[in-house]
Amino acid sequence: MSLRTPLCDLLNIQYPIMLAGMGGVSYAELAAAVSNAGGFGTLGMAGR
Repeated sequence: MSLRTPLCDLLNIQYPIMLAGMGGVSYAELAAAVSNAGGFGTLGMAGR
């Protein structure tokens, strides 16, 4: 079962789930897993 929203259509994703970018504690593997599962995975970046 899929919950379609305008955001899903805009981002071309299956589920309206977005991974919040958490710089330094979540890595590419987590973002890829969320994306591969139909959500929108992102990477958080922080610099000094």
